[in-house]
Amino acid sequence: MYLDYAANTPVDEEVLEEFVSATRKYIANPNSSHPLGEEAKNKIDEVSEKLASYFECTKEGIIYTSGSSESNNLVLKGLAESYPEKKKIIISSVEHSSIVSPCNYLSSKGYDISLIDLNDKGQIDLEELEKEIDDNTLLVSVCSVDSELGSIMPIEEISKICKKHNVLFHTDATQAIGKTNIDYSNVDFITFAPHKFFGLNGQGALINRNNIKLTPLIHGGKSTTIYRSGTPVTANILSLYKSFKKAVKLLPEREAYITELNNYLREELSKIECVHINSPIDSIPNTLNFSLKNVDRDAVINKLYEKSICLSTTSACSMKGVPSKSVYAITKDKDLSTSSIRISLSYMTTKEELEEFINIFKLIINGL
Repeated sequence: MYLDYAANTPVDEEVLEEFVSATRKYIANPNSSHPLGEEAKNKIDEVSEKLASYFECTKEGIIYTSGSSESNNLVLKGLAESYPEKKKIIISSVEHSSIVSPCNYLSSKGYDISLIDLNDKGQIDLEELEKEIDDNTLLVSVCSVDSELGSIMPIEEISKICKKHNVLFHTDATQAIGKTNIDYSNVDFITFAPHKFFGLNGQGALINRNNIKLTPLIHGGKSTTIYRSGTPVTANILSLYKSFKKAVKLLPEREAYITELNNYLREELSKIECVHINSPIDSIPNTLNFSLKNVDRDAVINKLYEKSICLSTTSACSMKGVPSKSVYAITKDKDLSTSSIRISLSYMTTKEELEEFINIFKLIINGL
């Protein structure tokens, strides 16, 4: 039973077929000037134009990467390199490690990294954010959806604050695309990766909506954009768009179905005395985070694994054994933050699976 869709999703058959078909059909280097090279380049340009239309930018602002970690590193280090006169970066206290680690690196180079805490709704404190912005601030980077709680950040409000103070704004939308609708019309940079919405691993994108100067991490061969070098992989780009297009198109019906599953799960778990629900009620329906009170969380997890039930305690990229920073941010309770469990759902999850999970979970709790 797979209940860890926030970490990774299986590849959609149509996406895989697109990748295989494109790999076989477009054999030439898109940078080559001969007819086969031109054919591959035209297909890539076609996809880039469609993504640019969706995000309201130019196709040169669509930067294809190896995944969200590269995209996040590119925007942080690339901006720092391009605008060395500004030395302050503001992030939320629950950012992914691919935001936190490059910020730690920049901190060692003299940058001031400010963390903004969450309120009791699991959202960034907007008043604290506005107070923290000053003339030295280069960038605000806040995830669209928290990976552990599923709480949705007020992206529109944050973008307005940044625009008011003439500060750049980046959002890591890795846990948001294909799961909820967010208005990105005033955001400067957007990160996403298709393996979170039934695409392939090893693919990602950074959207530079306003073609802001960005020093590349990778220099070298000609690419689709000046912001990231390397021979464009036609099959990667075509299959990335296939998964993106399908995720956006099917979002309304999938979201409605997953909401029903989440409501059932939340209701049943709330009946269990030792369970404390952490995810705010208005979080994305794909994610439900809860903690165990006075019960050995690791013992429960091991028993679930023995029953071939796959879920997680924190996000997949978090260090093992470290308290959940997201749960602590919202509860301010160390015990709850060290005993959390994350269940993440998808349109592939069935009600029968969740009923079976609840029954097994109750038996394990009672046994312990």
